[in-house]
Amino acid sequence: MDRVLGVETEYGLSARSGGRRLSAPEAAELLFRPLVARHRSANAFLANGGRLYLDVGAHPEYATPECRTPRQLLAAERAGDELVAGLAAQARELAASTGTPVSFRLFKNNVDSVGNSYGCHENYLVGRDLELAGAVDLLTAFLVTRPVTCGAGRWHRGTFRISQRAAHLHGGLSALTTRSRPLVNTRDEPLADPARFRRLHVLAGDSNLLEPSAWLKVGTMLAVLELVDRPGGPDARLEALRLADPLAALRQVADDPLARLELADGRQLSAVEVQRSHLELAGDHAEPALAALWARVLDAVGAGEEETVAGEVEWVAKRRLLTAFRRRHGEEATEGRLAQLDLAFHELGGTFRVLEAGGAVTRLTTPEEVAAARVSPPPDTRAAARAAVVAAARDAFVRATVDWQSCTVHDLAGADGRPADRTLGLPDPLDPAPAGLDDLLAALADAAPAAS
Repeated sequence: MDRVLGVETEYGLSARSGGRRLSAPEAAELLFRPLVARHRSANAFLANGGRLYLDVGAHPEYATPECRTPRQLLAAERAGDELVAGLAAQARELAASTGTPVSFRLFKNNVDSVGNSYGCHENYLVGRDLELAGAVDLLTAFLVTRPVTCGAGRWHRGTFRISQRAAHLHGGLSALTTRSRPLVNTRDEPLADPARFRRLHVLAGDSNLLEPSAWLKVGTMLAVLELVDRPGGPDARLEALRLADPLAALRQVADDPLARLELADGRQLSAVEVQRSHLELAGDHAEPALAALWARVLDAVGAGEEETVAGEVEWVAKRRLLTAFRRRHGEEATEGRLAQLDLAFHELGGTFRVLEAGGAVTRLTTPEEVAAARVSPPPDTRAAARAAVVAAARDAFVRATVDWQSCTVHDLAGADGRPADRTLGLPDPLDPAPAGLDDLLAALADAAPAAS
């Protein structure tokens, strides 16, 4: 099936002003002032087709535009990191201009210092005929063991775990997203033609700064999804990989990727072995370079040689950094200092980017790709149509109400010359040029003021 995919990232935020740490609502209000000044809202669709907004709990959140491939998504997601960091720079300058200096820190992680969790949500277009509960049953073993290849890792109270989200997930399938968080959200909100599509909303993954880990996270999921959402029904071979107790297994994997997990049929396999079984079944659905990386990571972790993939697996890269710090500083490497280093690893523009710039971890995107993704949408999804309307309405100084599924332009001249609203539907996420787009853009061009 042709699909679109996207990622929503909730960022951690802290701010200080005049020596005082600001409350979360205060920090968020100051951060979003530049966006509100431009868009009259703290919720805006941008020129690249993505969405930047203030989420529940005063978390900045960025949703990528609809993408067609995992590599396209990498650039779109990193563009979001840069857009959020840029917003902080603008907000800092704006606050300074009013005589109120503010410093912001933004974190791409999933847990704050007091144990609150915030998410990285993956979205995959699936067919309306997919029976969701059955599909999630078959995907659960894969999602539970996936942190082996893409967990972000966390040092907490003397223990290192390979996943940040694992301790905060409490079910396989639920309509809830904040309390009793599941692996997959059941809310039937396709954000597309409901007669044709569903949206698989996955809550299980960690946020990633390390690009090969982000690539593995979504790329392997897409490959396994081809075994589940396909003509004729899911691949029956996935039944043999069901876990006896998925939530218990999730905690076991976070503590030890080589722990023995009990399967529903009584066998015991490690997370690496469960992932290898999925690779054998779904590897042909992944692009060759991704399948090769998937295999190499599993081989390294399975052999106890994960240090050989520290440049490509985020939890290994973080553990290496923490281990080196402890060796270098000995008794001075207190719990508090290790926790601070763990947090600094995830700061936008912080420790991780220093490691990346020095070649200690691998980058897959180019600066040019990311710069383009900041201002331009993917050309082969409906994000292109949305972005075109956003840009044309801006140039015409015309109000527009934009959502994932539609764009409404307000107060355009109607056939009788009187102001009227015009709405463009975007029911198909795969369609970059829906019917009516050209007419609407032409009307906006006519409404735009002439260049002086």
